[in-house]
Amino acid sequence: MSATRCPIPLSELESAARSTDTAIGLPPACYTDPGFWRFEQAAVFDTEWLCVGRASQIPEPGDYFTVTLLGAEPVIAVRNRDGRINVMSAVCRHRAMCITAPAERPEPEWFAPPPESSGTVRVFRCPYHWWTYDLDGRLVGAPEMSGRPGFDRTEIALPRLATEEWQGFIFCSFAADPAPLGPRMAPFDEMLAPYRLDEMTTTEPETLSLPFNWKVFAENFMDAYHSLRLHASLYDFTGADTAGETLLAGTFPALEPGSIGMGGRGRTGFKDRGMNPTQAALFPPIPTLTDEDRWNVVYLYVAPTLLLGVHSDSAHWLAVQPVSAAESLMTSGFLFPESTAKLKLFDQLLEQHKRGIGLFYDQDMPVAVASQRGMGSRFAPRGPLSPQDFFRSQLAEWLLEHYRAAESADQP
Repeated sequence: MSATRCPIPLSELESAARSTDTAIGLPPACYTDPGFWRFEQAAVFDTEWLCVGRASQIPEPGDYFTVTLLGAEPVIAVRNRDGRINVMSAVCRHRAMCITAPAERPEPEWFAPPPESSGTVRVFRCPYHWWTYDLDGRLVGAPEMSGRPGFDRTEIALPRLATEEWQGFIFCSFAADPAPLGPRMAPFDEMLAPYRLDEMTTTEPETLSLPFNWKVFAENFMDAYHSLRLHASLYDFTGADTAGETLLAGTFPALEPGSIGMGGRGRTGFKDRGMNPTQAALFPPIPTLTDEDRWNVVYLYVAPTLLLGVHSDSAHWLAVQPVSAAESLMTSGFLFPESTAKLKLFDQLLEQHKRGIGLFYDQDMPVAVASQRGMGSRFAPRGPLSPQDFFRSQLAEWLLEHYRAAESADQP
């Protein structure tokens, strides 16, 4: 079967992409089946914009970091001499060596995958045969190759991916000519304008391997239904938020055709709410916010990889890269205004902030693992959606649009 032919009839998925009044969950195989994952990779991840990190990670020409996309595609994000950001393959055009891999590793690391790396360089030199590439990926050195008849290094370069920045995030796409990202996120730019995310700096990103499908994590992060219940021991959502005016009440804007964003803004029950058991923000409010803005939170999903929670003092970002049907890789960090990052006790406050988020993860992560296990059961259901499951129905609608497009493109 072609990778762009869905192994599950799309008609079986339509009941998940309805209003929550009548919708049911996606078929469990959408979370567990390797064949479905291959189809989904071609239909979604090979065509859409994937978040790889923040522009503030590479502020100067020659600064770079690496990311492995979809568990198998090593890429480099680098700022070139003109200040433009390139995302390009890290695979040498000679022998397919990963050019950012170390030239030597101790015996305990012999068989480990090449590690991710970052730093500042003038050029990238493959450690295997010393083929050398500039910051735009052009081959500028190839020892001994001048002796090969007809060899022309100007015809060789590292493949470059379509690249775009939005709100300070770096996105790339494997598609040859993807629809521009910016216009598709325009409905959320006004919502995010007071926070000036593009001017914020990120903490050092951390990575975590997740033993569950990427949709399990995305649905949990954006799920309003579980917050009042799973996290009841940590956080009084009902006391902190005004019913009918918050994201918890299901007030996401309708999914626009062609959109890549899902989410919205909600009003909390008190000013400067923080995601920790004290329910109070640990850092000073973002200086550009009005008094009214400080009552709000924004939760946003830039499908299919970026999850974003924005509060009055900071933002939390998570880029989730699928590895297989039942494995994902999460890269995450926190965004702060530069004035906050310069606080004398910033590092100590950041540790408290992380622990506050960690208390929620102490509940979310085991639930996600158990949900993945349940999806593989012969008794796994397609349960009815709650009114607070609105994100799940929107995600199913967005995915079905991409699944249909992939199958249509595959037709002779």
